[in-house]
Amino acid sequence: MTENEEEEERPAEAEAEAPPVPDNEQDKVKPVVFIGLFITALLGLGIYDVFQNVEPNGCSMTYMYEYPKYINMKLPEEVNKTFPKYRLLAYGEGEGKNIDKLKAEKFDGIPVLFIPGNAGSHKQVRSLASVALRKAIEDSEYKIHFDYFTVDFGEEYSALYGGVLQNQVQFVSHSIEKILQLYRGRKGGQVPTSVVLVGHSLGGLIAKAVLTEPSFSPSVVQVIITLATPHTPVVLMDKQTHDFYAKIDTFWAMGRAGSISHVTLVSIAGGLRDRQVRAGLTQDSQADVNINSNAAASVWVSTDHQCIVWCKQLVLTINRALFDMIGPITKQITIDKKLRKDIFQYHLVHRSGGKDYDADNLHPATMVFDKNGYWSDILKRQFTFSKGNVTCNHYSMIKIAIDDPRQRFLTLDAVRMSADDWVFGCKETKVHKNTRVCEVGENLSSKSSIIPSKGKRKVIHLDLLEMKQKFGYTHIVVHTPVYTEDTRVNIDVYNPRERRVTYAVPKWINFWRQFTVVEKTVAGAVFYNLSLTGIDNPWQAYVVTAEPSQCSAQAEEKPHYGLARFITPWANDATQSLLGQGANFTNSITAKLQTSRPPGSNDTTETPQIHFYLDPACTYTIKVFPSIPQMMGQMIRFYAPLLLPCMAAVIILILAFQMRRIESSQYCQSTLLTLMTAVSPVNVVLPSRMVAYILALGPLAAIIPKNDIQILQELSLDFGVLPIMMFFAGIGTVFLLTCLAWGTILLCGSLAHKAVMRWAATVTPHQVVAEVAVDALSRFPAILGCVLIAIGFATCGSLALCLGCLCYFLKLFQMYQEYLEGLVKRAVGLRDEDDPSILLGVNFQFTLALLWLMVTMLNLPTLLSWNQNLPHSLPLPADPSLIHAVILCGSLSVLWQNESKPKVEKKYFSVLAIILQGLAIFIATFAMVTIYRLSFAISAVFVVVTTHQLVSPNREEEEQEMEEEVEATSTIETPADEHPMTAESASDSEYEEEDKLNISKAKVMAAHKPGVIKSASDVTDTGFGSEGLDWEYEDNDAEDISEDSGKEEVF
Repeated sequence: MTENEEEEERPAEAEAEAPPVPDNEQDKVKPVVFIGLFITALLGLGIYDVFQNVEPNGCSMTYMYEYPKYINMKLPEEVNKTFPKYRLLAYGEGEGKNIDKLKAEKFDGIPVLFIPGNAGSHKQVRSLASVALRKAIEDSEYKIHFDYFTVDFGEEYSALYGGVLQNQVQFVSHSIEKILQLYRGRKGGQVPTSVVLVGHSLGGLIAKAVLTEPSFSPSVVQVIITLATPHTPVVLMDKQTHDFYAKIDTFWAMGRAGSISHVTLVSIAGGLRDRQVRAGLTQDSQADVNINSNAAASVWVSTDHQCIVWCKQLVLTINRALFDMIGPITKQITIDKKLRKDIFQYHLVHRSGGKDYDADNLHPATMVFDKNGYWSDILKRQFTFSKGNVTCNHYSMIKIAIDDPRQRFLTLDAVRMSADDWVFGCKETKVHKNTRVCEVGENLSSKSSIIPSKGKRKVIHLDLLEMKQKFGYTHIVVHTPVYTEDTRVNIDVYNPRERRVTYAVPKWINFWRQFTVVEKTVAGAVFYNLSLTGIDNPWQAYVVTAEPSQCSAQAEEKPHYGLARFITPWANDATQSLLGQGANFTNSITAKLQTSRPPGSNDTTETPQIHFYLDPACTYTIKVFPSIPQMMGQMIRFYAPLLLPCMAAVIILILAFQMRRIESSQYCQSTLLTLMTAVSPVNVVLPSRMVAYILALGPLAAIIPKNDIQILQELSLDFGVLPIMMFFAGIGTVFLLTCLAWGTILLCGSLAHKAVMRWAATVTPHQVVAEVAVDALSRFPAILGCVLIAIGFATCGSLALCLGCLCYFLKLFQMYQEYLEGLVKRAVGLRDEDDPSILLGVNFQFTLALLWLMVTMLNLPTLLSWNQNLPHSLPLPADPSLIHAVILCGSLSVLWQNESKPKVEKKYFSVLAIILQGLAIFIATFAMVTIYRLSFAISAVFVVVTTHQLVSPNREEEEQEMEEEVEATSTIETPADEHPMTAESASDSEYEEEDKLNISKAKVMAAHKPGVIKSASDVTDTGFGSEGLDWEYEDNDAEDISEDSGKEEVF
């Protein structure tokens, strides 16, 4: 070999052996984070909409005439010892003999038990009980009345901590037994055999759960009324709550046709004003009546979560229904379930008459008309008549002419109509005193319904073709009784094809377009029905306007208002808005779902509709346009709980990419930079969908629990871009959380450190001792971990997690302070170079600190419940946070070793990254709805990272083995007798041996490391490209070696 050839080859081999230069492409900020921040900003707009864009509180207050009293009922000693926090109380008002009777435990009414919900007070019974008391005095001079009882749970957080739910159920069971015992010695009258249960929020769930108790007889409960009760959980914070819901659902599904078939269950939701429990979660498939307060007859207003127990309109309606269910003989709640259901249907769903329900006398089947009254024939298709002080019976007859297609349907809009029986069908007319009259009319008033307005307003829709062919009517008669005042009736006869308008809303968001649905309504028209096809997803929201374009002068002194009602056919849900002239009217209504469409109902259920009851003096233009803020508000209402799991998955992905960077360059990139350069939703979303699809197939579905993606699909809450959108929102939120956490560390870390030192000084003899103690805990993490675990066992795991979170951020502040001090020392010349390992530890520990913070937040309800039990010296029924506290605090003892820096000399960081990505996929598949699984996933992160740092072998051991193999390979390839050494070729042979040694070393490295583990495409490293779960080996090094081998052959 010539000297020139040798010089040309050696640089080439040196280039092949040089370490890879870091690819700056993977450190470039990708658009993903900006998309995430944009979607997060949109969700922020949705939060504003949820809390600001709500209708005013239309509920009237309920008032008492005397001061309320809550009389404690004596329970058996065993019950008091088992449940020392709980009490059973009776409600009374004022002073005197009635209160003395309550204190003596003498009751003679109908028992009702009120059960408060999450953090609820026993005093919430006041409105229901006070109104019932006044109604009993007014109706029967208190001869027939309700006795209201209530339970005091100490305002426990039952919605957040499920450990107390079973205790509450057992106490309510004992309370019902005690209440019935109070009546057993009663003289005269019928002894009650059942108790009406009224539950607010989680209290409604407790009422249902009482029937599941083995020792409880379901026959002692006839009626259950739930107010804003989430029959589908809002969030599942622990397994106890999950099991509690599953137990109730299973029992009611199996027993509804058997042991509990006699129970009348009514579920009432608060509507849009209730931000804690949206209306869709209150729907119960086992309920006899599901209704929203804004759709309930004579209520018409939405209530917030607390207001629903004192809203006067709703409280009056409930009490009227309860009084109507009292049997005339027993003076107790009737045992006729059909009658009870009809009463609730009348008062809540479809009320056609007065305030009281009388099945026999509500609407008499026929009525004999007054032939000497005032009779008139209505010949116009659109006509309005008003009656002032009516001195005789007035009858207005509308002829049915089915031959004219323009006269197929009739809508009657009666304003301020006080008569319950006001519309009739007439089969035969006669001439009396030169006037056509009808002698007998068949009552159609039961088909009418009361609709919201300023004053009493009734409406009826009749199919005239059906009236003629099926019933044989020739005329429809509108009766205005004598002494009626200020009644107005709008008559509208029309072809339904002209008034039933169908509009397909755009499937995707349209930011700028406004669509005109009806250019101009028919002059004198009273009713239009606008069907909105395409509203299938909860996120959709559209504003529909009906602007008066031309109005004639009104002779009436009292103004007439139009009405728009958005109706969801698959739920008893209707929102309404008045239409009128002037700046005080928006003349608009929002079309958005409160209850998602049931699966498979697209062909069997009608589409959402808007019913317009118009002022016949005006013509209107109807338009539709999408509302972006309200769409985002819908996203918050329906999907806000999904954000927390998405954030956790994003943080775990950040940690996974940091592990890959340690594998490639032995450096841990910062949390923020990793988020901006590497993380993408497709790292999790597509794999989780594939996993969910595979698990739903065949035998796996029977073994593995139902995943959360399936749950969302069964609830009709899943749609195409939902997971992508929520993960983008998770990325944006984590970005903001990271900035906030760093700001907290930098701005408040010093204050927190001083506060800890000041507290430590109070428990130690001197401040120096306190500083030494705190520093020792930081430098000896094993001691700190043991102390935190001991605190968790002695108190509750959540407290240990909170203290550990505080220690974590104090540690980060201390580490970053050391790094800044190093920078200052280098700047002033006291140090030649920085210690990059400090920043390595900060980046590594900061990501883990965010995960610790997530677990702490998820387990805070346990700490709140433990704090509530402190005054009573009661342990928690269960501590779901303890296992996580033990795992995380034990991991802290290991991860804070080595000056809190990751051991970058370890192997298998890439394998660790794969496991972490698998945990993120697990969260997206199994922990989006069942949020308590999220804590287990994060605990698993700490377990695998800690295990890796403990047992993974070092890279030095591998390199030593490689050196030994290189020597062996070199010896085999160059035997001593093949190339005898001479003095003349000594120098050349030395270079040759060195070259051969390098080539052999490269071959051994290739044998040990055939390829760097990389993702199937650049998406896993950079956040873009086509994503997959499979992993492949890229044999770039092997290709370089084969090129070197070719050069060796030439040599």
